[in-house]
Amino acid sequence: MLLELKEVCKNFGGLKALNSVSFTVEKGEVFGVIGPNGAGKTTIFNLITGVFPVSGGQIVFNGENLNNKKSHKITELGIARTFQNIRLFSRMTALENVMVGAHCRSKAGVLAGLLRTFAQRKEETLIKENALQALRLVGIEECADLQAGSLPYGKQRRLEIARALATEPELILLDEPAAGMNDSETEDLRQLIGKIKELGITVVVIEHDMNLMMNICDHLAVINFGQRIAVGTPEEVQNNPLVIEAYLGKEEDEPSA
Repeated sequence: MLLELKEVCKNFGGLKALNSVSFTVEKGEVFGVIGPNGAGKTTIFNLITGVFPVSGGQIVFNGENLNNKKSHKITELGIARTFQNIRLFSRMTALENVMVGAHCRSKAGVLAGLLRTFAQRKEETLIKENALQALRLVGIEECADLQAGSLPYGKQRRLEIARALATEPELILLDEPAAGMNDSETEDLRQLIGKIKELGITVVVIEHDMNLMMNICDHLAVINFGQRIAVGTPEEVQNNPLVIEAYLGKEEDEPSA
């Protein structure tokens, strides 16, 4: 397995946002995390990426304990993410945004950057080439020199994915990537996630579009009120009574005459 959550808990004061959540993600699969609003899904991503410290339990990536690691160290280990609310450098070009992601793999230090050494210039050229390749993969290479803030919403979503890919991740976390997209954009996203999987990158995705999730995910975990209520294949999850209740509510018994 590539990623494992073992009885993971997160408390915010007296609020228990996550309560003993466990699941495993196998290398090379697309794994979905679904559940109603406020269930704790994004909190899981924030714990995996070191935004918040874990209150209890353990998160293991490639055999290494992620508890208490800083976000930049987790990125270096091979985990990248996008955000529910787009977080781009709006006044930088699309290419520059992706190059920012690629710099986590650079070896030249501050002094080499100031002196513009041959090795630093060579590395910068390689970073630019890799950034262009990431833009090409997500289908917005023609936007390389445009300011990120000027791009349409769907292309900004793709740009954020390109920046995450530029970190050369082994695991990418996509937080509601289809939010605000129309049907055509969502289909393009489905194909893009397929391309990412073909590259051997493992994907964990949070999304409310159930049609998309049932078509792209190998396995899913369902979270409700901070607890895992189901895990399995899309078919198994769809037919789970607890999942049906979480989304549709429990039928009330008819009152007796």
